Amino acid sequence: MRIILARHGRPAWDFRTPVRGHAFGDWRRGEDDAPLDPTYPPPAALRAFMRGATSVFTSPLRRSRESAALLAPGVATLVDADFREAELPCGFRSGLRLWPGMWGLVARSAWCCGWSAGVETFAAARQRAAKAAALLRARAARDGLVVLVGHGFLNILIARHLRAAGWRGPPLPSQAHWGFAIYAR
Repeated sequence: MRIILARHGRPAWDFRTPVRGHAFGDWRRGEDDAPLDPTYPPPAALRAFMRGATSVFTSPLRRSRESAALLAPGVATLVDADFREAELPCGFRSGLRLWPGMWGLVARSAWCCGWSAGVETFAAARQRAAKAAALLRARAARDGLVVLVGHGFLNILIARHLRAAGWRGPPLPSQAHWGFAIYAR
């Protein structure tokens, strides 16, 4: 049995222009609505691992669904909200301009320390990841090979639950766009 945790492709969105802290939430919503960057295709290795997959899960976010369609054309994907990315709190009031990635790092760090500012808490995201990992394990027992085209942080949480359940694979799946990790049992 194998479970592949893949991260979606790179969105066609501006990650280089600094944004003010109070505008970070709008920037994040724009990223969520952005299509995939067509100049950054999935790697051949990931496409090869996808061959034969009959169970492909995605989150409801556009970048996840579009990535799955590129990786597994013709395979019906199973969209499940439990696979959505762990949200970032965006309630910054600052006028300070930082790169979006820096605001994301600040937000994720604060979120892990307990600041959720109206989004799902870290504890709730861990519980959701446990549920998602159980679904993937059950489907892998039935189909042999299961793929999740998901998101960076949630894939980390899911991988942790898979390894705790005896699956072999890296402690941290790749955080690169189109990055992936294989878990086997």
